[in-house]
Amino acid sequence: MISQFFILSPHRGDTLVFRDYRNEVSRDAPDLLLDKLTNWHKENGQEQAPPPFFEIDGVHFLFIQTHDLYFVCTTKFDVSPFMTFELLDRIATLIKDFCGSLSEEILRLNSGLVYELLDEIIDCGYPQTTSTDKLKSYVYEEPIPVKRNNIIMDSLAKLKAPSINIGNSNCRPINIRDERNSRHNEIFIDIIERVVASFASNGMTVQAEIDGSIKVKSYLQGNPEIQLALNSNIILDRDSEITDDRYGIIFDDYKFHDSVDVSGFKENRRMTIFPPEGENIIMNYRITSNISLPFRVFPLVLHVPGHPKRMDVTIRIRADFPEDKIATKCTIIIPLPHVTQSVSYEQLNDNAGQSAQYDNKIQKVILTINKLKGGSERSIKLKLTGSVPYLPAAQLEVGPINLEFDIQNYTSSKIQIRRLKVHEKNNALPPQRRWIRFYTISEKMNKMKEKLIYEKEKNELILQKKIEKENRDFSTSKIRRKDLE
Repeated sequence: MISQFFILSPHRGDTLVFRDYRNEVSRDAPDLLLDKLTNWHKENGQEQAPPPFFEIDGVHFLFIQTHDLYFVCTTKFDVSPFMTFELLDRIATLIKDFCGSLSEEILRLNSGLVYELLDEIIDCGYPQTTSTDKLKSYVYEEPIPVKRNNIIMDSLAKLKAPSINIGNSNCRPINIRDERNSRHNEIFIDIIERVVASFASNGMTVQAEIDGSIKVKSYLQGNPEIQLALNSNIILDRDSEITDDRYGIIFDDYKFHDSVDVSGFKENRRMTIFPPEGENIIMNYRITSNISLPFRVFPLVLHVPGHPKRMDVTIRIRADFPEDKIATKCTIIIPLPHVTQSVSYEQLNDNAGQSAQYDNKIQKVILTINKLKGGSERSIKLKLTGSVPYLPAAQLEVGPINLEFDIQNYTSSKIQIRRLKVHEKNNALPPQRRWIRFYTISEKMNKMKEKLIYEKEKNELILQKKIEKENRDFSTSKIRRKDLE
């Protein structure tokens, strides 16, 4: 149950959109959150992202940051944080679909459209629907485009054609409503796979899982029927007719959108789609076996002989995906023992485009690799110096290592689209462009989980210390009373 929803501009500190659904939380909640974020950045630095959850005076603040804006929900109840994060992300996507883009200026110009959307999405604090197709029937406000005058084009217009004002032409973003009358007739299909894996110290896989989704963004005129066929070696719940699943893609769980006709999926792995306008996830699936992991991480922790306060940590990262693919946005986060005082780095090979930074506040080394080509390796050696001698148990404090990455045109499950056909109706225009893209990324939600767990453990530790202090104060006062008696 949601009490309030609002959108903040972190740069100016303005509240761009505010809707109070239950009148149980103070209306100065945006100011409280901004003060909390400001103090958090002062203590931890501007580069460190704040946790997506705060509790202030018994009010839970849950928020995401997208397009340099904060989308925030407040509540006094114990709601599911991940359901709330998904709702916030979906609201941002819907505003972008209906307005054409998402920015502070767009929100100011289209405040009426945004409020009309919010009234249909959330009712009395309860989410109702986030379907673009359903919301089109209830939202009637027209989007207002952003007008931008081009000085150079305006000058050329005055010189060459004074009667035609080129500078007053509107630079309008394409949105759901405009696309109906646009000459563009396009369809975008994205297969996105989020990989979660755990490795042992010897590099062996302990656990691996793929959370995949097929997204369709349709701008086809007349909403024609689409036939989409996937790999023929897909195995659904380990079908009984397939005896050898070593080379198959096993779907442990899968779910389809309401617009998908799955009558032919079990036989020939083909689905018939009647896609609504806008972006929609037509299928979700989960895979836990036969996964080709794109990376292997090999850590090595050694105590330096004769130097009890020294420890060497070597991290080797191997890219096991094809050589023609490149991983970008690679970030490796390495937790270190709490007694670590300083860290120095040693590059073991030619590691161009690689940098490391030690954050002593969180006791972690953040290794950044701009581009990592398939089939290559990267290594780094960390030389740790502790404030006290490292005990043998200090090796257990190194890790778990978190790897974040983004690989385009690659899927860990080897799932592919073998056929895409659009059946035009009433002599409609055939699709001018068919975009099919593949992405393999790390599970970003783990970062949110880690922050939520960290905040929970931190609050429990503060509460425990407070109770211990009260017990000590009580014992001290009791001893003093005995001495006075």
